[in-house]
Amino acid sequence: MSDKQDIFTEHYCLLRRDAKARQHLIDDPVTALKEHFGSMPEGTYRVEVIPQQPHTITIVLPAPPVSGSPSAEDINAASRRIYDMLFTDGIGGYLIPDEALTWTLRDMRAQWAASAARQDKR
Repeated sequence: MSDKQDIFTEHYCLLRRDAKARQHLIDDPVTALKEHFGSMPEGTYRVEVIPQQPHTITIVLPAPPVSGSPSAEDINAASRRIYDMLFTDGIGGYLIPDEALTWTLRDMRAQWAASAARQDKR
């Protein structure tokens, strides 16, 4: 087994070491990801970065209802998806709020991995 890190782990390592790269990702995530990985899937979605800060609890709220008050189904769905991510040395990952964006994230990662594989062959 190789001890070479995958491109995603390498990216998180870069973001922990390089304050400028981290700030660029926070300020303009789509551009920063495209610059780093070489591509981003087209679509009508946003990418937002929530940087972990020392001595700070970060709360991610469920999306508000599209219109009116939340239905009993909305409240039930949100209450079944409450997670505490307890790490003392940093956490990273993606929060995918709907099934369609699951495929967008998979497309992003597949494009990035394919691009890295092509570069490794060079």
